[in-house]
Amino acid sequence: MFNQVKWPRWLNKRLLPHFLFWLFYVLFFGSIYGKYGNDYRWYLLESLCMLPFVMLATYVTIYAILPFYLQRKKLLVTVVLIIILLFFVTLGERIFLRLLNSLPITAESLFGVTFLYLLLETNFMVFIAFAIKIVKKWFEQQNEKHEMEKRNLQTELNLLKSQLHPHFLFNTMNNLYALSLEKSAKTSEGIAKMSDLLRSVLYECNESEIPLEKEIRLIENFIDLEKLRYANRLQLEFTVKGDVGRFKIAPMLLYTFVENCFKHGSRNDPGNPFIRIHIDATGDDFLFQAENSISASVIQKRKNTEGGVGLINAKKRLEIIYGNQYRLAINEGEKRFAVRLTICKRDGETAHQ
Repeated sequence: MFNQVKWPRWLNKRLLPHFLFWLFYVLFFGSIYGKYGNDYRWYLLESLCMLPFVMLATYVTIYAILPFYLQRKKLLVTVVLIIILLFFVTLGERIFLRLLNSLPITAESLFGVTFLYLLLETNFMVFIAFAIKIVKKWFEQQNEKHEMEKRNLQTELNLLKSQLHPHFLFNTMNNLYALSLEKSAKTSEGIAKMSDLLRSVLYECNESEIPLEKEIRLIENFIDLEKLRYANRLQLEFTVKGDVGRFKIAPMLLYTFVENCFKHGSRNDPGNPFIRIHIDATGDDFLFQAENSISASVIQKRKNTEGGVGLINAKKRLEIIYGNQYRLAINEGEKRFAVRLTICKRDGETAHQ
């Protein structure tokens, strides 16, 4: 029956820890003094009578003096205030004990060994409560710092996502513009492909993670649009292995690397460009590989830069979303540019759903 009682949440959170703390005080010192005085009942009653004084010293310290120190950072004033508080509280305890035992109150009787014992006893409880409060404050500050870092990262991630769509639209429009300049009969087909791409980006890529299948479908549509410009000149390989339905990924993350293969690589290769894209979803860790040919002009252009906007954006998103749970290797040779991305297990689980 007692276990079925639903205690108010504020009672468990605020009052219960305080009740247990002061119960420990009464039992601890009542037992210690009772052992040496051979009268547990009396000393437990005495500890209970001293409880209001110790509580006063403790709560004034942690709820008045400690906040004063945290705001003003005046250590000497804080120490003096605590010493004065403990002195007068202990003096009050000593006077109350003399009255409780019907003993006369004199200056000689108030200050002595008993006064020192009471001072140490009060000081001990204040110190424990003070230490608990300091540790609690530290954890609260760490949580606030962590929450602020999370908010800052989320703000940066939202900013990167907001940059992603205009960048995507700009590059896709360039594709369509190139087809129109060539007066290609494939322009209408390109418009249809672009429409599919825009629909996917606007309506399917607004979540923090999307099914890998959707990302692959987006890549396939983009590749189909790009192939309209190359005809048979481009050597293209695109393979997918494993059960992609198991995985989720940040939207347009892989797409950015695929787009980079065309925009900064093969599109500027006047010879016989090649692109090889491989997605492996057979294991717990997800693997993506992309390789493309590059021309001498592209290599020269990249010497003094970190890459295009899309590539820089992708690196920042990887760092924010996956932290140390991904591995990205980018290798640039004389005639080829390669990317290898591995998204690792998360918190002991696989990177998939």
